[in-house]
Amino acid sequence: MKSVIALCDANSFYCSCEQIFDPTLIGKPLGVLSNNDGCIVARTRELKAMGVAMGTPAFKVRQQVERGEITLKSSNYTLYGDMSSRFMSVLEHFSPNLEVYSIDEAFVDLSGFPLQQLERIGTDMKERVHRWTGLPIGVGISTTKTLTKLANYASKRYPATGGVVDLTSPSRQQRLMDITPVGEVWGVGRRIGAKLEAAGIHTAAQLAATHRGWIKKQFSVVLERTVCELQGESCIPWEEESKGNKHQIMCSRSFGKRVTTKEELHSALASFISRACEKLRAQNQFAREAIIFIRTDSFQQDSPQTSRSLKLMVPSPTSDTRPWLQQLGAALEVIYQQGYEYKKAGFALMELCHDQGYQGDLLMPHSMPETTAMMSVLDTINRKYGRNTVRPGSVGFAKKGWHMNQQSLSQSYTTNWAEIVTVKS
Repeated sequence: MKSVIALCDANSFYCSCEQIFDPTLIGKPLGVLSNNDGCIVARTRELKAMGVAMGTPAFKVRQQVERGEITLKSSNYTLYGDMSSRFMSVLEHFSPNLEVYSIDEAFVDLSGFPLQQLERIGTDMKERVHRWTGLPIGVGISTTKTLTKLANYASKRYPATGGVVDLTSPSRQQRLMDITPVGEVWGVGRRIGAKLEAAGIHTAAQLAATHRGWIKKQFSVVLERTVCELQGESCIPWEEESKGNKHQIMCSRSFGKRVTTKEELHSALASFISRACEKLRAQNQFAREAIIFIRTDSFQQDSPQTSRSLKLMVPSPTSDTRPWLQQLGAALEVIYQQGYEYKKAGFALMELCHDQGYQGDLLMPHSMPETTAMMSVLDTINRKYGRNTVRPGSVGFAKKGWHMNQQSLSQSYTTNWAEIVTVKS
C-alpha cells in the first residue's frame, strides 16, 4: 500500500500570529523583522504586492512606515513558538504519525484512509486549525514528500483550490507539473534551477521526465532523489529523528548594541548557557562537550575584526547548567580581547546523548548521564510561572544593553498572564 502524506503549512506564519491578536492588521501591508529589527523576514500578501522583497532592510521602508503605509513588527519568538505548538497539537488529532518540518509546517501521515476521503480530511484539517488557533493554512496531499510539497504550493498559488489540493491521482500530478516552474520544486534552489533551465528543463514535468542517471551525473544524488519522488517513488523517508534526537543545541544572538566589556559578554553567554541547557533537559538529553564563541561585525569593515571560540568539556555527560557556568569565567579570559566591539556570541552543546545506550567509563563510577534534583525543581517552577522566574545569578535580572533591539514587539498574549488579551464589552 502506497503511503499518503499531507503537508500542512501556515500562511505567512509570523504575520498571521500578529494578526490573530491584533485584527486591525488584517488586510494591511505587514512585515515581521529579523533579530535586532534588521530585515523583513515575513510578509503579508499586501506587502508583497507593494514590491517589498524578502530580506529588505527595515531602514529602506522607514518613510512608508512613518506615513502609515506599512506596519513592521519585531519578531516575537515566544508567541510564535507557542502558536506553533498549538498548531501541531491540532494536527495530532488527525494522525499519530506527525513530522514537524519547521515552525510553521508539518508532514502528517494519512496512509490507510480511503482515497475518496482525503480532500475532505484536508478541508477538516484546514478548518479545525483555523477554528482552534486562528491560523490560516494550506494543505497539500500526495504520495511522496516532494509531490506533497508541490500540492501545498498549488493550494496557495491557486485560490480556486480553497487551500486544499489532493494530488494522489497521477493525472492530476502530471497536469500540475506541466504548469509548475522547475524552480518551485522542493529541493531545487535558485542556482540549480538556473542550471536546469540552461539545460532546457523549465517545468517540474520536464524534470520528472529526465533520465535519473543523467541528473545524478550532472548534478547530484540529491536531485536524482527529487526526480524519483516526482515520478511517484518515495525516496525521502519519514524522519525518525525527532526533537529528542538532535546532535547539537545552539543558542546564539546578535547584540542590540556593540559589546566591549568582558562583564557584558559574561552576562550574555551565561544567559545562552542557561537557555541551551533548558532545551537539553526538555529533550531528556545530556552533553559532555560544548563550544562558546564571540565575534565582531564582519560588515563593519572600518573596525578591527576578530572571531574566537573555545571548546569546553565536563567529566561526564550532564544536563546541569552549573558545570558550564563554572567554566565560563576562565573561558572568557582566554578568548576575550580588549579593544574590539563584539556583535555576536553563542554557546553550542555538542555530541548529545541519552541515558540509555550510553557507554560509561569503567574508571569513573559516576560517569553516567544524570539530571540533578535542583535542575528538575528549577524547570518545574519556570514551567509553572514562566521562563526565567528562577535563573542562575550570573544571568542577571535587569535588562542588559546586549539584549536585542525590539522596538515594535507585540505582547506575549499566550504565555504571560499579565499580557493576556483583554476583551471589553
